[in-house]
Amino acid sequence: MHQAPTQSRRLASEWATRILLAFIVLSLASLIAIPWWASTRYLQPLQHQMNQLADPVRGLMTRIHLSMAQEVDALDDFVDERDALSRGRFRQADGDKRAAYRELAPLVAALGSAPKQRLDSLLILEARWHRLVDAEVWNAPEGRVVPHSAEREDLWDGMLEAAAQVDQAITQAGRDRIAQIAEVESIQRSMTALLGLLALAAAAATWWVSRRVHDYAVEAEERRATLADVMASRARFMRGVSHDLKNPIHAIDGHAQLLEDEVRGPLNDAQHDSVARIRRATRAMMGLIEDLLELARAEAGQLTVRLDRVVLRDVVHDVVEEHRAAAQFAGLTLVHTEDDSQTILTTDPVRVAQVLGNLLSNAIKYTPTGGRIEVSTEIPAGRGTGADDRIAIHVVDDGPGIPNDKREEIFAEFTRLGAVDRPGAGLGLSIARRIARLLGGDVTVAGDGERGSRFTLWLPLRSPPEDHDGRAALVSQRGAARARGGARAGVPDR
Repeated sequence: MHQAPTQSRRLASEWATRILLAFIVLSLASLIAIPWWASTRYLQPLQHQMNQLADPVRGLMTRIHLSMAQEVDALDDFVDERDALSRGRFRQADGDKRAAYRELAPLVAALGSAPKQRLDSLLILEARWHRLVDAEVWNAPEGRVVPHSAEREDLWDGMLEAAAQVDQAITQAGRDRIAQIAEVESIQRSMTALLGLLALAAAAATWWVSRRVHDYAVEAEERRATLADVMASRARFMRGVSHDLKNPIHAIDGHAQLLEDEVRGPLNDAQHDSVARIRRATRAMMGLIEDLLELARAEAGQLTVRLDRVVLRDVVHDVVEEHRAAAQFAGLTLVHTEDDSQTILTTDPVRVAQVLGNLLSNAIKYTPTGGRIEVSTEIPAGRGTGADDRIAIHVVDDGPGIPNDKREEIFAEFTRLGAVDRPGAGLGLSIARRIARLLGGDVTVAGDGERGSRFTLWLPLRSPPEDHDGRAALVSQRGAARARGGARAGVPDR
């Protein structure tokens, strides 16, 4: 009754563990990825601008200021003294300045819109001033005195002011970059601190998960030991009780046989009937005890199979003929569709007969009088070509169907469907499936759920592994565990 809450708690714990593991991985990944992303996305571009733009821009502006000073000095010497060399000095200073402007323009544009606008204004004033100088000085008639022009002076003052504004805009852009770098570094420090806390939380979560895993391991080991003790106690109980019951039952059957054989004196018809009923009851009790012993051996992993090469058709035929009298007594038609393949299997014929006999007994037990039971063998086409090839032995009856939601339940221990007045304890199908899986096959059931059922014994075409002599008992821990686990997943008598 407490399995559902326990399973819910286990699932909740598993999800909690997965979430914690995801949190740990995310924290560690963030500790590496976020600082790298912040540095690549923000800090490095700003530092690049500071290193590659701001300092070269200042150097170019210094060259421009020097060229402007040389330029105006050469122009004044030419106007005042008509020094022929002044024209050459003017042209050289103007060339240096224009070269500096060409280098400066893309760098200033990268610093932002404000420095670029200031530089554009300076270049406009430069162009106006040079046009005026060309018109009033360099293109003036020979011998004419060139006066100092107030317009030229005003343009020159505007140029100086515009250059100063360019310097100011460049300085401000540098300050903005420095502030942005400081802000990014501050954010990066905060993120580093936060990620450090996340890392500590991840470490704590790791420790918690490790503790939980340890607790789960301890709990699982305790449950395994408890289950092993329970299974061992159950097996010992079944073996002890079964052994203690066999002796008195044998005694009852022996005395009943003496009465039936009229060793103690003649019996009338009523007494014969009573003695026959007693003997049938004792045989049923012995069958139940044998089932309990078989179940105990299965639980202990002690089911054995003895391999031999057998003709499958002969094994199936013998089992069908053994149950034909019981079917006729129950008023049933038992049909065996024999195959002519002469298929030879390496398997345990006794165990195969035990499983198939159980399926036939169930069909006889639950099929109403006048019904039909058919046994057939299905051989796969191209047999022997694959490791998964299996032979199917079908037992089909037209008795009450098995609901779809009960088809696995019927393979559980002590589970019976329908009328409970039928003999048996609900162990046969459980043991049959365990044995079939130990042989490398399985037992399944199909049908429409309303009328009739088809039980199928599957046997592998390839033989299970043998030991040194090829015929010794085959008992492996793996096979026993598979048989036990398979029977628990599945369900016995209808």
